[in-house]
Formats: sequence, structure tokens, C-alpha cells
Amino acid sequence: MTVVDRSNQSLLIYDKTGKLIVTGEKGKGTAAITGLAAGAKVAEGDYQASFSDGTNESDKVPVSAFDVLPAEG
Repeated sequence: MTVVDRSNQSLLIYDKTGKLIVTGEKGKGTAAITGLAAGAKVAEGDYQASFSDGTNESDKVPVSAFDVLPAEG
């Protein structure tokens, strides 16, 4: 297996229309999708993710299904 150095890349998240909605912090490998309702169920493929160094971008892959956690409080 090839290990890819992501230290100079940002995680990009796109919605299902292909619009970029989140750019994660460089080198972190994470990005937060905000504005979703607590308890919402997100289907696989509603979002796509890729990595970019600002010049080159990897292929987009579907984000797995997930449930939005309820608000703490």
C-alpha cells in the first residue's frame, strides 16, 4: 500500500451538485460540514471529498452515509 503525504493538502467537500462547500485546514485531513439539522440522516454520495494542494486535486470520492449528532446541552 502506498502512503500519501497529506501534510501540504486540504480536504475539500462538495455537495451532490458539485459545488465546493468546505475547505479543511491544510495538513489536518478533516473538514466540518456545518448547517445540518440535528438528527438528520445524510445518504452516501450526498457529499464528495477530495484532497488538494492548491494546484492539483485528487479524484472526488463519495462520503459515506452518516447521522448528524444531536445538539449537546
